[in-house]
Amino acid sequence: MLFLAVTLGFFVENQREHYVEHQRAKIYATNLYEELRKDTAKLKFVTDRITITAGKLDTFCLLVNENNRQNTTTGMLYYYANFVTQVEYFSSSNTTIEELKGSGNLRIMGNKLANKLSEYDRIIRELEKEYELSKMEFAKMEDLHFKVIDVYYSEKMFALRQELPRDSAFKVNNLTISNDPELMKAYTGWLTFESNIYRYQTRRYLSSLRDTATELLALLQKEYHLD
Repeated sequence: MLFLAVTLGFFVENQREHYVEHQRAKIYATNLYEELRKDTAKLKFVTDRITITAGKLDTFCLLVNENNRQNTTTGMLYYYANFVTQVEYFSSSNTTIEELKGSGNLRIMGNKLANKLSEYDRIIRELEKEYELSKMEFAKMEDLHFKVIDVYYSEKMFALRQELPRDSAFKVNNLTISNDPELMKAYTGWLTFESNIYRYQTRRYLSSLRDTATELLALLQKEYHLD
């Protein structure tokens, strides 16, 4: 009888711990679900913005080509050059993943979810390292930008809430822009390099994060019946 009572006690305690862990896991799952939904929205926004920016940089490089300068106004060049400083970076709302890692509770989410969360976290860490490199590259490009474009007029034309419409900007043809061929060559070289980097980051990191986040949302929804 004593053995039966002890065994039953262990069973009840084990069931209690299992219940407590499941409730804790559900709280984590709910928080993760909300954070990942925010992340997917951010990833879409950043990806869309980067795609637009990369295209504008390519267009600027095309327009300054000698074969195209005849029909190119300085307003057109200022319009496209304005996108040089419009850089978007993805920052994850991954507070819960950090908490799970720090508390050692990642295991309570189950192997499949834990592995997928670790994969998501790994890609974020890799992207952060990539951003550190690209920010230094951007600083070089920005330095050349300020030498090629008159920032005073650029800010005046494209200030927030006072932005000159595209068609109106294209008609302007009296803005100062560098005529130094070596400087322009260096500038367009960096613009081409950065537009390729933006596309690489989108393909290598942002798309992977978005796919992984989508898989995680589906797993969380299935496992914890989240809406």
